[in-house]
Amino acid sequence: MPRHEHKQCPRCGAEFECKSGTVLLCQCQAVVLTSMQLEYIAARYDDCLCRACLEALQAEVEQGRQ
Repeated sequence: MPRHEHKQCPRCGAEFECKSGTVLLCQCQAVVLTSMQLEYIAARYDDCLCRACLEALQAEVEQGRQ
């Protein structure tokens, strides 16, 4: 049975549904991250982030590379 959890984003505090049991349907799947972006996020957070924060951090890494 798929496992869905209601979580609070550790970055912004927003509540969202994590679908780790059916990860292909999870909100995070729409954000494609490079290995550099993944490392950047993993160094700062230990848990799932909401889609908006994933996108913001993705942009932050890209801006830092310019």
